[in-house]
Amino acid sequence: MVRITVLDGAGCIGGNKILLEDGAARLFFDFGTNFSTQGHYYEEFLKPKSCQGIYEPIRMGLLPPFRDLYRPDMITKLCEEHGLWEDVGAKDIGEVGGVLVSHAHVDHIGSIHFLRSDIPVYCSPVTAAVSRALQDAGKGATAAEYCYYTPREYVEGDCEGLRTIRNGEAQTRTFYLTAPPPQEFVEQWQTLPQSRKSLKVEEFKQAELCGGLRVRGFPVDHSVYGASAWAVETSSGWVVYTGDLRVSGKYGDATWRFVEEAAKLKPAVLIIEGTRINAKRGLNEEQVRDSCLEVVRRHKGLIVADFGPRNVERLLVFMDVARETHRSLAVLPADAYLLDMMRKAAGDSGLVPSIDDSVIKVYWEYQSQVESWKKYLREAHPESLFVRPDDVRANQGDFICCFSFWDINELAYIKPVDDSAYVFSSCEAFNEEMAIDARRLRNWINRFGLKLYGRLDQSDQESDPFHVSGHASGPELAEIVEGIRPKVLIPVHSEHPSAYQDLLGNMCRVEIPENGKAIEL
Repeated sequence: MVRITVLDGAGCIGGNKILLEDGAARLFFDFGTNFSTQGHYYEEFLKPKSCQGIYEPIRMGLLPPFRDLYRPDMITKLCEEHGLWEDVGAKDIGEVGGVLVSHAHVDHIGSIHFLRSDIPVYCSPVTAAVSRALQDAGKGATAAEYCYYTPREYVEGDCEGLRTIRNGEAQTRTFYLTAPPPQEFVEQWQTLPQSRKSLKVEEFKQAELCGGLRVRGFPVDHSVYGASAWAVETSSGWVVYTGDLRVSGKYGDATWRFVEEAAKLKPAVLIIEGTRINAKRGLNEEQVRDSCLEVVRRHKGLIVADFGPRNVERLLVFMDVARETHRSLAVLPADAYLLDMMRKAAGDSGLVPSIDDSVIKVYWEYQSQVESWKKYLREAHPESLFVRPDDVRANQGDFICCFSFWDINELAYIKPVDDSAYVFSSCEAFNEEMAIDARRLRNWINRFGLKLYGRLDQSDQESDPFHVSGHASGPELAEIVEGIRPKVLIPVHSEHPSAYQDLLGNMCRVEIPENGKAIEL
């Protein structure tokens, strides 16, 4: 019997953890962080105690309650002594064939680091590259251990809890990729930036079988490159999972090719996202480019461009704008490292630009220490690539700086001149915490007299000329479902899953999932 259990991600946006079972075979579609649930209990200065591993995330409902699903070095004795397993009704899951990852956004991969290291990850080469770059350049003990980790040991006493084993050997996770990776990427994958030593990793494998089930990955258009939809052949027919997708980007045709190929499978089930199920068709990246170009031409001072660092398509927009306005595009070191890793994974496809492109500069901010990955970046590229705050301050009309809220204090060191602008080309605030950040960001912008373009606050983003969503609209989602023609549709990653019933009519049976409740085929 085939069972699909949405363990997380039902009735909300993000946090997808979808379990597919076919007899003894088990696999997950994504294993992300649910920011909505997390936000009910935690905020910036209130986090689960990492020294107690999975104890708090399990107790607070941030992770599914399976005793045998997680890394042994993340399970502390409190799990037994405080009756955690009994309190949450924990079960054993058994063998898990792997996690089919749709794309490298934290709400889809953010909890993978908790999983046992013998559970492999299935994804595209570019998704592997983004995951690795996020880990190499990330901060925090367990924030992004997607690809490797040093085991922890439990220590008792006044500082009771987990600590990293000194001189411990890094453990790695096996990756099955949808396409063979370029050798340049393989070589960097096998090296730890912290030590420049080789990692003991298994060779990349081809994503063909997972837990004994045949799997197929399909490239789709999304706001982060490398996004994939997945299809799994079960005893009840093909089960297709879209992940997050759109059709309005430069590679929208990839989504339509996926629709054509998925239709040929005559799937029994389509698990589909519905972030914008109630939204009308919006703008495309070309229209955003025109809006941004008009703004930059209008101002002679500093331009700050605020967009997601993994949104390469938006980066290409601003690279084009920079060329046309004879400016340099200054990106932060972490974004440059990410871009460099993505380009190596994409190879000669032209999908990802090189940071050695003449229009790109790397903004070297003031810092008290230089991490190993930054040293690697400096050593691998010519000194002419890097600019300091003084360089930008003295020549503000020559730069578009790619900053976000988390980098906004750079304005204090650049001291924007008159006729400077801030182009907000990212997702607007849609919850209370983001709204607070938006107010702080506005305070910084006002403090330094920049002209703001784009919408910081919750409003009709569909008409915002400076941003395009990474998600398909309602009419586009209907076209996708109509093209694939599944027997059963399961909507996830949506606050309005029942809208599919009104949108599709009798096209197929719609099963509205509930977290933890199995849907049997």
